[in-house]
Amino acid sequence: MADRKNPPVSTRRGDDGTTTLFGSGRMSKSDAPIIILGDVDEANSFIGLARADAESEMAELLIGLQRLLYRIMGDVAMPGEENAVDESDVEYLDAALKEWRDRTEIPQEFVIPGETRLGALLDVARSVTRRAERSLVVAGYASEHPCALKAVNRLSDLLFVVARNADGKNSLSKG
Repeated sequence: MADRKNPPVSTRRGDDGTTTLFGSGRMSKSDAPIIILGDVDEANSFIGLARADAESEMAELLIGLQRLLYRIMGDVAMPGEENAVDESDVEYLDAALKEWRDRTEIPQEFVIPGETRLGALLDVARSVTRRAERSLVVAGYASEHPCALKAVNRLSDLLFVVARNADGKNSLSKG
């Protein structure tokens, strides 16, 4: 009998390559929703890794982005429900992008990730976020979750700018 304080982690039900997605019953781990959820979860994990190295203001932004990704996952996981991600999330990302862009010098030349550890972590998060965006498009979620798709697109742009800010030498003081 499972202990409520220490529930089992492994159910072994997925050993056959299937999983359960809320009310959808069993489905293959290669089905589009599961791939999307994995891509978004991976982006979220890399943002978390970057947040562990970030200073307070950037860390606050990153935790907000992680919460947004969880809501996107909820939208994908619960088809037919009202979308949790809406136009206000896109507007928030647009405002954050403008704020961070205004204080960050963007190099004119091609950027090679790795100037700083934090910048490189954010660049990995950005590239995984772009994969999640492609997964949403390939699966046809653009019409079902238009704001989630817009949000993921803006998120990758924001992560690029924040990565350049983290690289330091490209940062401008706030005022």
